[in-house]
Amino acid sequence: MSKTSFTIRIYSFYLFLMGAGMILIPNILLGIFGFAETTEIWIKMLGLFTFTTGIYYFQSSSNEQTAFFKATVIGRLFFFVMTVMFVFIFKQSPMLALIGSVDLLGAIWTYLSFKNQ
Repeated sequence: MSKTSFTIRIYSFYLFLMGAGMILIPNILLGIFGFAETTEIWIKMLGLFTFTTGIYYFQSSSNEQTAFFKATVIGRLFFFVMTVMFVFIFKQSPMLALIGSVDLLGAIWTYLSFKNQ
């Protein structure tokens, strides 16, 4: 497994954990990040989407799909920028940007691993 694949594999585990958390213990996870509890299905659906996305990351890391790896750098940077914008434009909790920071750090790690191969 290449260093770049390893960065994607680790990110897949993050997606699995976040997805499972939103499906199984959504209000605990929301509370950790300072968001209001909910009984609505949206958080579990978001968890399902997140967990499913983790499957894509895991499989791509197993198959050295470098085109996907490169696309994730752009996508994760976009996600970070949008979370920061949501904090400022929609006056949301800065914790939202903290969640996006995981994507920023992961994108930088993947990008640097490409440069160092």
